[in-house]
Amino acid sequence: MAEPPSESASSNAEKPQESKKRRRISPLKKVLFSIVATVVFFGAMELMLAAFGVNPITYNEDPFVGFTSRSPLYEAVQTPDGTSIYSTAPKKLQWFNPQAFPAEKAKGDYRIFCVGGSTTYGRPYNDVTSFAGWLRTYLTAADSSHPWEVINAGGISYASYRVASLMEELIEYQPDLFIIYCGQNEFLERRTYSQLMATPSAVRETGAIVARSRIYASVRTMLGHGGGAQSSSATNKLPEEVEAILDGSIGPDDYIRDDEQRTQTIEHFRFNLERMIEIARSVGARVVMVNPAANERNMSPFKNLHSDDLKPEEVARWQELMTQGTTQQESGEFEEALKSLDQAISIDPHYAQAHFVRGEILYALKQYPEAKQAFQRAIDEDVCPLRILPEMQSVVKEVAAQFEVPLVDFQELVETKTETGITGEEWFLDHVHPTIDGYRELALSLLNDLESQGIVNPNSEWTEKSRKQIDEQVMASIDEQAHGTALRNLAKVLSWARKYEEAGRLSQLAASKLPEDAETLCMAAYDFERRGQLDQAKATYEEAILLQPDYAHAHNNLGHVHRRLKEWDLAAKSFQRAVASDPNYPGAHYNLGLVYQELNQLDLAAECFETSISVNEKHPGSWEELGNVRLNQNKIDEAVEHLEMAIQLEPNLASAHNSLGVAFAQSGQMQKAAASFERAVTINPQFEAAKQNLQRARDSLK
Repeated sequence: MAEPPSESASSNAEKPQESKKRRRISPLKKVLFSIVATVVFFGAMELMLAAFGVNPITYNEDPFVGFTSRSPLYEAVQTPDGTSIYSTAPKKLQWFNPQAFPAEKAKGDYRIFCVGGSTTYGRPYNDVTSFAGWLRTYLTAADSSHPWEVINAGGISYASYRVASLMEELIEYQPDLFIIYCGQNEFLERRTYSQLMATPSAVRETGAIVARSRIYASVRTMLGHGGGAQSSSATNKLPEEVEAILDGSIGPDDYIRDDEQRTQTIEHFRFNLERMIEIARSVGARVVMVNPAANERNMSPFKNLHSDDLKPEEVARWQELMTQGTTQQESGEFEEALKSLDQAISIDPHYAQAHFVRGEILYALKQYPEAKQAFQRAIDEDVCPLRILPEMQSVVKEVAAQFEVPLVDFQELVETKTETGITGEEWFLDHVHPTIDGYRELALSLLNDLESQGIVNPNSEWTEKSRKQIDEQVMASIDEQAHGTALRNLAKVLSWARKYEEAGRLSQLAASKLPEDAETLCMAAYDFERRGQLDQAKATYEEAILLQPDYAHAHNNLGHVHRRLKEWDLAAKSFQRAVASDPNYPGAHYNLGLVYQELNQLDLAAECFETSISVNEKHPGSWEELGNVRLNQNKIDEAVEHLEMAIQLEPNLASAHNSLGVAFAQSGQMQKAAASFERAVTINPQFEAAKQNLQRARDSLK
């Protein structure tokens, strides 16, 4: 009888099977081991390539935009004593402050580059009172343990993609720190993203990750696609320096509402902020980001557009409510005005000015949180977005948090220093550029941030008293005439952008600093005229003329004031002096013609309008008034010819359509007359004379 196997035999028989079980690896573990091995391999490759100085292509390229050419901002030069320095290239001084720093950084020096747009530059002034200038002065006084170099590399109208491109050069100059203030200029230049954005988002995001690897950069170089110049057909080729949309003759009118372009521009902005951080870190430099601030309360939107889907009757009702609301606002009936504005916004929620006016009304009612929301919505709906959008301010915060970069929130800073929490003229000279105190406060906040990071160690002599002494010294060194000129130039830009109220405020401030400058006085006088202070306007124009007797513009504007006061003879004399000072001044000839019309001197009026047309044949007002003169002289055919020319030049000139209708009616062409009157009423539904003429024309056709 066979015996069962012994325990030991049984155990030995089972051992090979157990051994096989232990050696079998599950599929999941195989996958995990493969992933770990791949990650380790590519990680090691990245480290090795980094050691050999290979950088990701995003350090050198932007897939969204390229530049037709590049030249350095700073050029190597020799000082008279033979010292080698870098200095701002002369051809770049149109956009940048003159700056200079040693070609070889001395041991212990701490070099800071401040980059961004015109706010970093220090507009409307210059480097001295920019936040970079204030920071340079404060650092030297607060911490003398080593030399500080603060270089202002802010470029006028520079958007983030230009700043990132500039940083590719700046990292060659041994930087220790970059301070980045970007976001106000992202919509200034034309560029398109159509081909790039047609790519599915998942593919774009994967491509963005790959583009940040050194392995991809190496493979691309081996395949012959290196060198830094963008070759992608999706890349926009921009000129070496800024060509802003606003530099065109049309200005803000050139902007249209394009939600897709806006989304893509914001995505590009995020990309460039990330790219700037990577560029700085590629050479071991630190980064501090500033969240830009904007004027909410004292700067209305630059361009407004109605929603595309509004019907004509809805536009008419909206206009009626807006007129009603602003009238109620002007008379202090704020509660009723708010109701009117709310109704208007319910018809069209995208008209920026409506939100701005609503903000003003809420501000007057001391409902500050709601007013702030309305002002920010106005910025958001501005079709010509020359201020950083609230969404973009959130992007700055998100990028800073994602990359663990210190953030100085300038928007929050000025809010906390404003009683209502709404930013306005207390801190801003225009839409985005701070007052001198605003620049100084930002510099102090940056100084505090650098201290919290341990970069700055203030000495015992750095006190509130010593800081105030420095403030007084800097303010005493300011060239008041240069600052007055800067304010005047800023006022001219705002006036060109049709921001007359804001321009007027700056004109008055400039005039206080330039009391003997005829142009500045003329601008201040126009502000008085615009606000109905005609006696002050007249006196100020006369001051300007005393300073510059042949100043045609001042004579012309003084004539305007006399006209408003119905001082016809004085008005005629002023306009005559204007054309004598400048025979090629079409507006002065036109205005003189208007006075002769009032005096019923029709032949002289016609002569003035014809002269105006000979100087500028594309002036619709001169054609219209010449047509009106011929109409009054019963020269119907000439009147029709001139009025049609005026309409050709300006199709929405309601008054010309009405006059043309009168001409047709007088010649018995009632169908054409009715059509002209109808067009006038369509353009301007409140045109009572045209409405009455239209009714009479229709009655005659029954």
